[in-house]
Amino acid sequence: MKRPVVSNTSPLIALAKIDRVGVVRDLFGKIYIPESVSDEFFSNCTPEEKKSFEKHLGDGILIVKAIKPALFTRKLGHGEMDALSLAMELNGILIIDDKKGRNEAKDQGVDAISTRAMLKIAAEKKIIRDLPETEEALKQKRFFVPPYE
Repeated sequence: MKRPVVSNTSPLIALAKIDRVGVVRDLFGKIYIPESVSDEFFSNCTPEEKKSFEKHLGDGILIVKAIKPALFTRKLGHGEMDALSLAMELNGILIIDDKKGRNEAKDQGVDAISTRAMLKIAAEKKIIRDLPETEEALKQKRFFVPPYE
Protein backbone atom coordinates (compact mmCIF):
# COMPACT_ATOMS: atom_id res chain seq x y z
CA MET A 1 0.00 0.00 0.00
CA LYS A 2 1.29 3.45 -0.91
CA ARG A 3 1.95 5.82 1.94
CA PRO A 4 -0.04 9.05 1.97
CA VAL A 5 1.79 12.19 0.89
CA VAL A 6 1.38 15.54 2.64
CA SER A 7 2.64 18.87 1.34
CA ASN A 8 3.60 22.17 2.81
CA THR A 9 2.84 25.35 0.86
CA SER A 10 6.06 26.08 -1.05
CA PRO A 11 6.14 22.88 -3.14
CA LEU A 12 2.55 23.58 -4.25
CA ILE A 13 3.40 27.18 -5.08
CA ALA A 14 6.35 25.95 -7.16
CA LEU A 15 4.18 23.57 -9.19
CA ALA A 16 1.39 26.12 -9.60
CA LYS A 17 3.86 28.76 -10.86
CA ILE A 18 4.63 26.57 -13.85
CA ASP A 19 1.12 25.04 -14.07
CA ARG A 20 2.39 21.57 -13.17
CA VAL A 21 0.30 20.69 -10.10
CA GLY A 22 -0.67 17.57 -12.07
CA VAL A 23 2.82 16.21 -11.36
CA VAL A 24 1.43 15.37 -7.91
CA ARG A 25 -1.27 13.18 -9.49
CA ASP A 26 1.24 11.40 -11.68
CA LEU A 27 3.67 10.78 -8.83
CA PHE A 28 1.43 10.18 -5.83
CA GLY A 29 -2.17 9.89 -7.03
CA LYS A 30 -3.30 12.48 -4.50
CA ILE A 31 -1.80 14.70 -1.86
CA TYR A 32 -3.11 15.81 1.51
CA ILE A 33 -2.79 19.36 2.76
CA PRO A 34 -3.94 20.93 6.02
CA GLU A 35 -6.38 23.83 5.84
CA SER A 36 -3.64 26.28 6.87
CA VAL A 37 -1.56 25.30 3.82
CA SER A 38 -4.54 25.89 1.53
CA ASP A 39 -5.15 29.27 3.21
CA GLU A 40 -1.46 30.21 2.99
CA PHE A 41 -1.36 29.24 -0.68
CA PHE A 42 -4.38 31.39 -1.56
CA SER A 43 -3.02 34.38 0.35
CA ASN A 44 0.33 34.20 -1.52
CA CYS A 45 -0.60 33.23 -5.06
CA THR A 46 -1.26 35.00 -8.34
CA PRO A 47 -4.59 34.57 -10.16
CA GLU A 48 -2.94 32.09 -12.57
CA GLU A 49 -1.52 30.03 -9.69
CA LYS A 50 -4.92 30.11 -7.97
CA LYS A 51 -6.58 28.77 -11.12
CA SER A 52 -4.07 25.91 -11.40
CA PHE A 53 -4.48 25.01 -7.72
CA GLU A 54 -8.30 25.19 -7.73
CA LYS A 55 -8.50 22.94 -10.78
CA HIS A 56 -6.74 20.19 -8.83
CA LEU A 57 -8.75 20.77 -5.66
CA GLY A 58 -11.86 20.13 -7.75
CA ASP A 59 -10.57 16.92 -9.33
CA GLY A 60 -9.61 15.27 -6.02
CA ILE A 61 -5.83 15.36 -6.42
CA LEU A 62 -5.42 17.83 -3.55
CA ILE A 63 -7.35 16.90 -0.44
CA VAL A 64 -7.72 19.49 2.31
CA LYS A 65 -7.86 17.80 5.69
CA ALA A 66 -8.39 18.99 9.26
CA ILE A 67 -5.50 18.21 11.58
CA LYS A 68 -4.79 17.35 15.19
CA PRO A 69 -1.95 19.74 16.04
CA ALA A 70 1.21 18.29 17.56
CA LEU A 71 3.85 20.03 19.67
CA PHE A 72 7.36 20.39 18.30
CA THR A 73 10.74 21.37 19.69
CA ARG A 74 11.47 23.92 16.95
CA LYS A 75 9.56 27.11 16.30
CA LEU A 76 7.88 26.49 12.93
CA GLY A 77 5.45 28.46 10.82
CA HIS A 78 1.78 27.55 11.05
CA GLY A 79 1.76 25.75 7.68
CA GLU A 80 4.90 23.79 8.51
CA MET A 81 3.53 22.74 11.90
CA ASP A 82 0.20 21.66 10.46
CA ALA A 83 1.71 19.82 7.48
CA LEU A 84 4.10 17.95 9.78
CA SER A 85 1.25 17.16 12.21
CA LEU A 86 -0.82 15.77 9.34
CA ALA A 87 2.10 13.71 8.00
CA MET A 88 2.56 12.24 11.49
CA GLU A 89 -1.17 11.51 11.84
CA LEU A 90 -1.31 9.77 8.43
CA ASN A 91 2.13 8.13 8.75
CA GLY A 92 2.86 9.86 5.48
CA ILE A 93 5.69 11.35 3.52
CA LEU A 94 6.09 15.12 3.83
CA ILE A 95 7.08 17.43 0.98
CA ILE A 96 8.63 20.49 2.60
CA ASP A 97 11.39 22.95 1.72
CA ASP A 98 11.72 24.77 5.05
CA LYS A 99 15.00 23.65 6.64
CA LYS A 100 13.77 23.81 10.26
CA GLY A 101 10.63 21.94 9.26
CA ARG A 102 12.66 19.23 7.52
CA ASN A 103 14.90 18.87 10.58
CA GLU A 104 11.87 18.62 12.87
CA ALA A 105 10.33 16.01 10.56
CA LYS A 106 13.54 13.98 10.79
CA ASP A 107 13.51 14.23 14.58
CA GLN A 108 9.88 13.07 14.61
CA GLY A 109 10.65 10.09 12.37
CA VAL A 110 8.76 11.50 9.37
CA ASP A 111 10.20 10.94 5.90
CA ALA A 112 10.55 14.34 4.22
CA ILE A 113 11.55 15.34 0.71
CA SER A 114 12.06 18.73 -0.89
CA THR A 115 10.61 20.21 -4.05
CA ARG A 116 13.93 19.37 -5.74
CA ALA A 117 13.64 15.71 -4.71
CA MET A 118 10.04 15.56 -5.93
CA LEU A 119 11.03 17.04 -9.30
CA LYS A 120 14.00 14.68 -9.54
CA ILE A 121 11.74 11.67 -8.94
CA ALA A 122 9.30 13.02 -11.54
CA ALA A 123 12.15 13.33 -14.05
CA GLU A 124 13.38 9.79 -13.30
CA LYS A 125 9.86 8.48 -13.92
CA LYS A 126 9.61 10.55 -17.13
CA ILE A 127 6.72 12.60 -15.72
CA ILE A 128 8.67 15.73 -16.53
CA ARG A 129 10.94 15.66 -19.55
CA ASP A 130 13.77 17.91 -18.51
CA LEU A 131 14.70 18.63 -14.89
CA PRO A 132 17.09 21.53 -15.63
CA GLU A 133 14.46 23.10 -17.92
CA THR A 134 11.83 22.78 -15.18
CA GLU A 135 14.15 24.33 -12.59
CA GLU A 136 14.93 27.16 -15.03
CA ALA A 137 11.19 27.77 -15.56
CA LEU A 138 10.83 28.07 -11.78
CA LYS A 139 13.75 30.52 -11.59
CA GLN A 140 12.11 32.64 -14.28
CA LYS A 141 9.01 32.75 -12.06
CA ARG A 142 11.25 33.80 -9.12
CA PHE A 143 10.97 30.48 -7.28
CA PHE A 144 14.32 29.07 -6.27
CA VAL A 145 14.35 25.36 -5.53
CA PRO A 146 16.40 24.55 -2.42
CA PRO A 147 19.74 22.89 -3.14
CA TYR A 148 18.98 19.91 -0.89
CA GLU A 149 16.76 16.93 -1.56
